[in-house]
Amino acid sequence: MIPLSAVTTDAPPSTGGPTDLPDEPAEPAGAGRSRAGRVVIGLVVVGLLAMWGYVLYLAFGPGRQPPLDRLEDPAFAEAGEAVCADALADVEALPQAGEADDAAERADAIVRADARYAAMLDELDGLTDLVPDAEERARAEEWLADWRTYLADRADYADRLATDPGARLLVSEKPGEGRQITGWIDEFALSNRMESCVTPADV
Repeated sequence: MIPLSAVTTDAPPSTGGPTDLPDEPAEPAGAGRSRAGRVVIGLVVVGLLAMWGYVLYLAFGPGRQPPLDRLEDPAFAEAGEAVCADALADVEALPQAGEADDAAERADAIVRADARYAAMLDELDGLTDLVPDAEERARAEEWLADWRTYLADRADYADRLATDPGARLLVSEKPGEGRQITGWIDEFALSNRMESCVTPADV
């Protein structure tokens, strides 16, 4: 039997005080700045989301404003879309300018298409009485006048092709606006859901 006094251990004697715990790791240098940067980025992202949400609300929400060229009464637009769709179908059945073998054949295709577009505009002229408001009717008539100006540009292009195979289509500017008239033609057509009445891209 071994005496109790002979039993030794490697552990230091207890002092009866609280047990020492290991020190917590020190916060890396710059950690505070990193957290601040993340906060700033988060605020920027939230701000951008809020801004785009507001833009989409204005564009598609219940409070959005109709396009400036939108006619109050859709009768002209609905009838006009049908007229333009018929004209497009007829033009697509003709020889296409983009498939011509030479400049003369291209010019001939443009002239044929323009004859159909001129008939289309005559039909549309007869529909302007469907616009009851005088101011809106004037806008519709101005749109048709712009279309005829564009048709004259196409005719001029076809004439020049006869002597210059490298001729280019020159589009008139909208008076006082400083940009091509085709932009105004297309804006009115699209504002009134007349997709078939935009300027054709067949040249």
